[in-house]
Amino acid sequence: MPFWSLESRAQKVIDNVIAYNSFRTRRIELSEFLDRWLSGLKRDGLAVGINWSGKRAIGYDMTPENVRTRIEISR
Repeated sequence: MPFWSLESRAQKVIDNVIAYNSFRTRRIELSEFLDRWLSGLKRDGLAVGINWSGKRAIGYDMTPENVRTRIEISR
């Protein structure tokens, strides 16, 4: 599941990658991301795509646990 740190990064992918042309950005508060999204992604066995970019929207994929740890360390 892809997530971007900035709305402008997400919008650039939406504007330039055909597979994402019908998507819309949605801001998620950090607390909601940590409490709801990461828990749900972990439960569903999904990875977290971080700041995908380029013509094919590729980038880093991490486990929800790893994303949580990195955010908590940086706070």
